[in-house]
Amino acid sequence: MRNGKVMIGKPIVAYDSGEEFKTIVDLIFDQEKNQLLGFLVDEGGWFSNALVLPLSKVRAIGADAVIVASRDTIDSASEFPEIQSILERDNILKGTRIMTVDGLDLGTMVDLYFDDTTGAIEGYEVSGGIFADAYSGRSFVPAPDTLKIGEDIAFVPSETADLMQEQVGGIRGAMNTASGKVQEMAQFTGEKAQEAAQFTGEKFQEATTFVGTSFANAVVNPEEQEAFVLGKVAQETIETNDGIPLIHEGQVVTQSHILAARNCKMTDNLYHATGGSVQDRLGERLSGTVAGIGANIGIEQAQGRRVNKMIFTSEGSVVAVEGQIVTSRVIERAKTHHQEQALLEAVGLTTGDALRVTGSNVGQQVKDGAKGLWEQVKETASNLQEHGNQAIEDKRIKGALGRPVTRVILDRKDEVILNVGELITHQAIAISREADVLEVLLDSVYTETPTLSLDDLRAPESGKAALN
Repeated sequence: MRNGKVMIGKPIVAYDSGEEFKTIVDLIFDQEKNQLLGFLVDEGGWFSNALVLPLSKVRAIGADAVIVASRDTIDSASEFPEIQSILERDNILKGTRIMTVDGLDLGTMVDLYFDDTTGAIEGYEVSGGIFADAYSGRSFVPAPDTLKIGEDIAFVPSETADLMQEQVGGIRGAMNTASGKVQEMAQFTGEKAQEAAQFTGEKFQEATTFVGTSFANAVVNPEEQEAFVLGKVAQETIETNDGIPLIHEGQVVTQSHILAARNCKMTDNLYHATGGSVQDRLGERLSGTVAGIGANIGIEQAQGRRVNKMIFTSEGSVVAVEGQIVTSRVIERAKTHHQEQALLEAVGLTTGDALRVTGSNVGQQVKDGAKGLWEQVKETASNLQEHGNQAIEDKRIKGALGRPVTRVILDRKDEVILNVGELITHQAIAISREADVLEVLLDSVYTETPTLSLDDLRAPESGKAALN
């Protein structure tokens, strides 16, 4: 949803050339269809026709500009008969008083709000009137199906006034009926979030040497890690795989350290060395997700309440207007843009308040949601541990290849796979795995550095890759 006042003065940019070439002067509104048809770009004059931008030609409405395909999108109003007829009527919305057909003064129109995709008018911001907020002097009139605009006054159906009254009767009494359930639910979700974070943290510590980077990056993205470490003091010395110090204990992290860590794929090591905790961040995310479950379920309790502050999306469009009564349409918009928590706060409810009203059935839904989240995190952590165990085994195998064994390795039929002193080969690894004695083989690797003479070093036969 967009408000018309913000649109006026917005530059128009052509997508094909990137050129900013026109500015929106006014909105073109069809009162009979309650629809925004487009924007006036140039009012024209005695010898020129007005230039307009139909809403259907708009590719995107951003916070700073309106994007169209090309300059050719702007055309004469005469090319659009529906728009031309509206311009000839010269309807002026701003300053028009809105009254119900039975004589209630709803205020003076100062702005309108429309769906930026369909152009449907959702409502009007008005100043004064019987529902004006005591602080701002403003209220929000929902758009009726029909709006009759006269010279000085626009008439709306009498039912419009009913839609401007806050519908919260009896809720405060209901809020106390399930407080025990909510407390139980809050305790449950908190414990499970903490337990899941601890569980995952432990599994992460077990496997961090091998798969810690990917897991850390999944919880805290590398950009966040780099922003965190800059200017921090390293609590330990970090070395690259070649044994070269990346940073010494006590050093302050600079941009050079960050770049070196990035090149060595050791940003997460630097993050941990400066006090960054993946486990803590995971706990924060779990808590936030549980709160999100509650807000998503309790959001229905916002319906019928009056919004006390504007709510915007990250792209700058409007979710709800100050003074607006929350409808199912507003709730759906809040869900679409993940603004459930913001909407609850804007009507004066906390997540706990909303859930108390909702009652025990929804409390159970939150419990179930927390359980599902907890199980999902545990499963992820278990998978992480499995990947870690596999990485550990692969590393041990790489270290064992080409080394002698310190004992006889037998299969289940007591046939010799390798004798004492024989070298471990890929074939020996495969046979040992099949015979389920791979762990025995890997525990029997000779790891000391032998003292060999030149004759001892000379093998009886050359390898296939040896130089002759």
